[in-house]
Amino acid sequence: MKQSSYFSLYEIALLSLFGALVFVVRMAIKIPFHIPGNSGVLWVLPVIIGTALVRKPGAGTYIGIVSGLLASFFGLEALHVFDIFKYTALGVTIDLVSMAFGYRLDHPAVGFVAGAAGNMVKMVVNYAVHLFLGVQGTFILIGIGVSSVTHLVFGGLGGILAALIVGRLYRAGVVHQGDVPDEG
Repeated sequence: MKQSSYFSLYEIALLSLFGALVFVVRMAIKIPFHIPGNSGVLWVLPVIIGTALVRKPGAGTYIGIVSGLLASFFGLEALHVFDIFKYTALGVTIDLVSMAFGYRLDHPAVGFVAGAAGNMVKMVVNYAVHLFLGVQGTFILIGIGVSSVTHLVFGGLGGILAALIVGRLYRAGVVHQGDVPDEG
């Protein structure tokens, strides 16, 4: 007897592509503002859209793990080895927000909450890694104070954009809420 997997092959391919897209967006597109968290406006998009299209618990986490693994192996930042923790936390957070709001990620308010929460959690995990590696707590507190507002705003804006895209995909009939093609 063949046991079916939790995610279909189609869903795994879709989530893997969105995970890779997070990494590509993060590496290829540089926003010239020197404000903490500004890139969150772009890279929360694939996580939220992928989670909205698959609509299963664990979809965001899967995207986060894929993007985190890619960033850990191929990242350019000084501590890129620890990116797996940041992106997995982001995915788990978006999963939890999605489940809490019944996967209504096509609504801009839900998109804002998901994007802001994901970006904030990624920031907190980033600072936790720095604290673990020996950065003084005073610097971290100062950084969190300044960065938390900008991470909230930029992540929320990215979430709103993702919600508008998801809503447009639903209205255009490209994808249907809750429908996922069968593996034939």
